[in-house]
Amino acid sequence: MKIIIIDTEMSGSMSEDRMVSIAIGELENGRLGKIKKGLFNPGVPVKQGAFWVHKISDHVLEKKPDFKTTDFYDLLKDIFSDRMNVIIGHAICNDLFIIAKEGIRCKSRIIDTQYCATKIFQTEKSSLNYLAKEYDLVGDENITFHTAEGDVKVTHKLLLELLKHRTFNELIDLSMEPFYSLSLSGDGRRKKPVFNIAALSPDKLIKHFTTVKDPKMFYALTYFYGNAHLFENKSDKYEVMRILTL
Repeated sequence: MKIIIIDTEMSGSMSEDRMVSIAIGELENGRLGKIKKGLFNPGVPVKQGAFWVHKISDHVLEKKPDFKTTDFYDLLKDIFSDRMNVIIGHAICNDLFIIAKEGIRCKSRIIDTQYCATKIFQTEKSSLNYLAKEYDLVGDENITFHTAEGDVKVTHKLLLELLKHRTFNELIDLSMEPFYSLSLSGDGRRKKPVFNIAALSPDKLIKHFTTVKDPKMFYALTYFYGNAHLFENKSDKYEVMRILTL
């Protein structure tokens, strides 16, 4: 099992926008290893709003490679294909949705530090900046927020704070629980949970991949569709949860 923390930056928030930066850090015995980071030419201009956030300009990216031609593509494709791996990030479904635009869907489990922090700390504000200040996660360490590498480092520190309140497996369960309540029109008559459609007739989910715009729903589609063979003909929520956590 691999445990990785990821963060991405985009050229903008429109449908044509693509990833311009990624950082990946693997956890070993709770410690964050060396962070792999890369810059990519998205093939479209960086929107002004996005530049204000991450400060990555078209000039910086013009000679960078396309993401799909890099080792990052092969690395993530391999990691995301293993259901036992755990992918960690702050609002992680947004990052997975961005990466899915590059042709890589994630069927691994997740820990969403934003969702977990909201539930555990009962705070209305959940940005990484706010939580870092509220819980003094950074201290005197020089970390640049709104960069992929910086946000991976802060996410790791937030994870350690969350682990004071829940076990690692409990954070996985907490993060995964909401996806069992997401539903779609499965048979033309009424909505059914995504996991239920995947268990009984996974091909009915295929059409939704090209139309769904919600990152959380997209992850649910990918996760349950990608693992459907494990729980074929199982329609009980808790039975499916048990099988997927084995």
